[in-house]
Order: sequence, then C-alpha cells, then structure tokens
Amino acid sequence: MADEVSFEVEHNPGYTLIRPTGYLDLSTSPKLREKILKLADERPAVLIVDLGLIEFLDSSALGVILNGWKVLNAEHSVLAVVSSQARITKIFEITALNLSIRLFSSVDDAVAELVGA
Repeated sequence: MADEVSFEVEHNPGYTLIRPTGYLDLSTSPKLREKILKLADERPAVLIVDLGLIEFLDSSALGVILNGWKVLNAEHSVLAVVSSQARITKIFEITALNLSIRLFSSVDDAVAELVGA
C-alpha cells in the first residue's frame, strides 16, 4: 500500500542513520519530514538517510530531503543520502540534487568519508 512507511533510526558515534522502508510519497513524506527535523534538533554532526529499502520515491520526498539538508547545513551539520538503487540515484542526478546533497552508494562509504571511521 502506497501510504506505508516505517523508519529505523540508529545513533552511532559521529553520525545518526535514518533508514526509511516502503513508500515515500505525498502521503508519507510528512512522516519523513517529522523524523528528519526531530533528528536535526539533536544536532548530529552527520545525518545519513539510507534509501536502500525504499520502493517508491516522489518529488514531495525529494523536497523533504532537500529541506532537511538546508536545516542541517544551517547548523553546520551534514545530511547525506545513501542510494544503492540505480533508479533512486538517477532521480537525484536528473534533479541535480546530487550537486548539493552528498550521495553515496553505501552506508559504509558515507561513514568512511564523512566520519572517518
């Protein structure tokens, strides 16, 4: 069902990881916004959004991710996206969001580059 999304959040030394599962569309994007803003209030040095388990992503979700990037950037924090799926990566490239938001193919790559672990 297109209105289903769940979130797993991990707090790790040097970064926080949020892993949504399911659909990120007009009906579920507000849930993602709420999660990102709540985590941003905690002022993580790095927030990684892992989209590896996303079945569908639309422009409203992209807007939420961009807004989260802006909020964290204003606080001198980093929001990065992990996309192990070519179709999701392509959306970031077509919209040129990958020029602002750091995009990685795995959580390990993101952590190695952004946290140094």
